[in-house]
Amino acid sequence: MRALIIAAHGSRKKESNKEVVSLTEHVAKKTMGSFEKVEHAFLQFCDPLLETKINELVKKGATDIVIFPFFIGSGNHILVDIPGLIKKAGLAHAHVKFKLTRHLGKLKAIEDVIIREVMACQ
Repeated sequence: MRALIIAAHGSRKKESNKEVVSLTEHVAKKTMGSFEKVEHAFLQFCDPLLETKINELVKKGATDIVIFPFFIGSGNHILVDIPGLIKKAGLAHAHVKFKLTRHLGKLKAIEDVIIREVMACQ
């Protein structure tokens, strides 16, 4: 099974976490056929945590897991925490292929999204 995890920071504010859940649901609909499972996970403050979500998906039969970090900048979560979790998961689940995409802030398309949004405010 091929799975996608959208990994966000997580917040103590439920509304923020609900936005990630909603985003994940929309991505799932738009990528239907490419992934059997599209899930969300967080690094801290709320569940499901990324490590837990990886283990759940492996138990459900995932053999190919793509992780998209929903982060703007290259902080510790991007540079240390997420790669460390993926390395640990790879050792625990050697039969699973893990792929880590670039984080949101590294995508060239984000520039166009920002420009469209600010131009619409004129």
